[in-house]
Amino acid sequence: MNYDKGSEWRKWDLHVHTKHTNKNDQFASENFEDFCNVMFKKALEKNIAVIGITDYFSIDNYEKVLDFVENINSNEAFTAAEHEKIKQVTLMPNIELRMLPSTDKARLINIHCIFNPEYVSKLSNDFFSTLECSSGGRKHKMNKDGLINFGKELGETDDELAYKKGLNNFVVSHSDLQKLLDENYELKNNTIVIVSNSNQDGASAIQKHYDLFENEQHSSLDGVRQAIYKLSNMIFSSNDNDRKFFLGLKGVLKEDVIKKCGSLKPCIHGSDAHKEEDLFNPKNNKFCWIKANPTFEGLKQILFEPSRVYIGENKPQPALHKLEEVQLKFDTNTTWENDSFCFNDFHKAIKFSPYLTCVIGGRGSGKSTLLNLIAEKIGKQNIDFFAKLKPKDVSTKVVFTPEVVDNIEYLAQNEIEEFAKDSRKFTNAIYDRLNKKSDGNLKVLENKITDELNIFDNQIELLKTRVNKHIEINQEYQELKKFENIVKTLTDIKYMENKDSLQSVQKKIIEIENSRKKYEDIFLSLKEIQTTYEQFSNPKNNYEIYFNELHNDLVELFAKYSTKDYTEDKKTLSELNSQKDTYIEEIKKYLVEQGMNDENIKDAQAASTNIESIKEKIKRLKHDIVQIQKIKNKFNSQSLDSDIDDFRVKMDEQLKIINDGFLKIANENSTEVKIIKVEYQLNNDIADVILDEFIAELDTEFIKKIEKSTFKNYMKDVGLYDVIGINKGSEFIQKISPRQSQTYQALQEIFSIEQNFQIYKLLIQKNLKDVKTNKELKVFYDDKALDNSSFGQRCTAAIVVLLSLGNNPVIIDEPEAHLDSSLIANYLVELIKEQKQNRQIIFATHNANFVLNADAELIIKLENTDGFTKSVSFTIEDINYREDLLKLEGGREAFKKREQKYNV
Repeated sequence: MNYDKGSEWRKWDLHVHTKHTNKNDQFASENFEDFCNVMFKKALEKNIAVIGITDYFSIDNYEKVLDFVENINSNEAFTAAEHEKIKQVTLMPNIELRMLPSTDKARLINIHCIFNPEYVSKLSNDFFSTLECSSGGRKHKMNKDGLINFGKELGETDDELAYKKGLNNFVVSHSDLQKLLDENYELKNNTIVIVSNSNQDGASAIQKHYDLFENEQHSSLDGVRQAIYKLSNMIFSSNDNDRKFFLGLKGVLKEDVIKKCGSLKPCIHGSDAHKEEDLFNPKNNKFCWIKANPTFEGLKQILFEPSRVYIGENKPQPALHKLEEVQLKFDTNTTWENDSFCFNDFHKAIKFSPYLTCVIGGRGSGKSTLLNLIAEKIGKQNIDFFAKLKPKDVSTKVVFTPEVVDNIEYLAQNEIEEFAKDSRKFTNAIYDRLNKKSDGNLKVLENKITDELNIFDNQIELLKTRVNKHIEINQEYQELKKFENIVKTLTDIKYMENKDSLQSVQKKIIEIENSRKKYEDIFLSLKEIQTTYEQFSNPKNNYEIYFNELHNDLVELFAKYSTKDYTEDKKTLSELNSQKDTYIEEIKKYLVEQGMNDENIKDAQAASTNIESIKEKIKRLKHDIVQIQKIKNKFNSQSLDSDIDDFRVKMDEQLKIINDGFLKIANENSTEVKIIKVEYQLNNDIADVILDEFIAELDTEFIKKIEKSTFKNYMKDVGLYDVIGINKGSEFIQKISPRQSQTYQALQEIFSIEQNFQIYKLLIQKNLKDVKTNKELKVFYDDKALDNSSFGQRCTAAIVVLLSLGNNPVIIDEPEAHLDSSLIANYLVELIKEQKQNRQIIFATHNANFVLNADAELIIKLENTDGFTKSVSFTIEDINYREDLLKLEGGREAFKKREQKYNV
């Protein structure tokens, strides 16, 4: 059967009895065929993929079910479509045995042997005719003749009754079963032994209150219990505490479980049906889900990877975002330089597992080409990769299912290396993923902080504006003084009277003009608001209702004030301007009579006319300076600092999640793996950036006097945080070592102007709070900064962090390049197994550790034959392709590691 989607979650029920089961037959069906009809109807209804046909000491009923399926096409109880579905159900023989010793409930231990269906023909000789029960000094074999003879020895004469008697009294010892398996490797390789762990007839009930792990003093009873667990490959139990216990996840170390039980044990579950209503109806709907091909080899995979089994009502949720398949539709005339393109006429759809897919193949097989075709489709291509392809149109030739998968992350062969080299790129990559995990809250807060940094720019502008206004006041005072001196030279009483009258009129004109301007400013501002915002036609809430009311109030307000009478003010202003012109004319007449030339007349007129205007301007400038100072006095960064603290807390919350994951992996693999950790901090090495901004703020004349690199070196005498603690520019100068240079002299001049020092301080504060520009996510490996680790460790840490963040599909082309091989084997594979539960991972690789020990659900093998690429998809459990996996780099060692990890 072709499993081109790889290992998938399917329902397995490996404990199903049938009609005519050798014990406790409660089935009501009239005959075996009727029973099979009911069983398969329910199996189809419940979508059961694998059934363990169970009986005590016999596979007769298993073979009868096989006969039923073989003749299913003639069965009118099912449709033709159902016939095909029934043929797809995998049947496995499950032999249930009774084993000594008795439990504290006076029950024998239930132990099961599930056999590879392909090995059934050898069971008569290797199993039933070999395993024996000792009674009265005689040994009886477990085959039918042996059970009949045993029953007759116990007093029954009829063969059928003797068979039942022998069967009901036949018990095996754990040592006999262990010896049988140890002496016959083929039998052992095709057998899975499962012990019940119930408190009625399971191994846990041998001694109810005895804790196997409580002390090291082993009683003989404890030794038997350990031996039974060591004999078993799996545990029949739906109890989550059992699952955690036998996997070393609850109250006991994995090493201790392996020591006492021989290996870690996955728990499976079955319905243990003895009547029709119990078929595939486990208690509390706790179905046994196994992520594997529905084969015996598929079942064996849970020994190596217990995470492949799950007990619950519904199967685990795969990744939400996934690329299900790709079709390549390149024409026969597509060329790669002068040769045909390797994917021409490649009509087979390539399907991907929602978990881990590994694309393998030799050099030139098309692995990187396939991944780059996907990258080209999503716009993340290497622009040079398809330079030789003609025609170059790739996106229309590559068809996705689903059609739109716009969040695929693609990492080319050299990209991991770039992340390891470029801390800024790595920081941004980590941050983008953390932001997604925070539902975008990190970037919202970051943008808010960035906007709030404007308070420093505003302060700098206020400083400049205040200085400019002081300069302007000084200039106006000089002008006023000049005009007043002119006026003082003109002492004629007639001139003085006209001058005073003119200034009095001028003052009144200025007052009216100022009032008019203030009124017009507020009127026009409100009018702009009223015309910009339209009313809500159908208000849906109180805000919209009150908005409409406010809008109506504004309309009424403008209607009211548009009819106001300003005639009196206009008349007064006109009369004042007329008086002003009269006084100016009188003054001019007087100056002409005094024999002044035209130039002096103009100066005297200006003095008489402008003195009040200048005084008013000075008054306004002083008012502006007072207002600026009030704004500056209110300046504080408490809100900004609070947001920065909040940003740090949110960053640390997200980082704790992934750091806890790294810590878990390190703790579970403490001998091979060191801890990877990511910390958030602000980059304080930003003096050059700040100094460049400060130089740009200086006057051009100062910039001409300094040599920039020398100036920066002088300024760095005082650390950035030390500068913040200094109040005056003069104090700052004293902390810089004196030099004999023009740049140092210029530096003294610059900071003799207090405004320059205050601007420098503000620039420092702004940049030290700029999380958007200066945030840094620093990665540590074994408590060492990644910068101080080997290149292989840096690359490995980079891919570890990137894989740990996000739930979008990630495609990586040969991730093993530049990676530390021990970290691949011991750390990265554990991370991949964890992460693939929540995100789709696709690798092109030569490394067997990724395929085998990261437990790839699907393997796609590409092979180039005569210039054209062919593909075949298979799984780890597909033994027909075992040689392909052994040929991978480290293949044999990876298989050994996979088998030895849990001491299987």
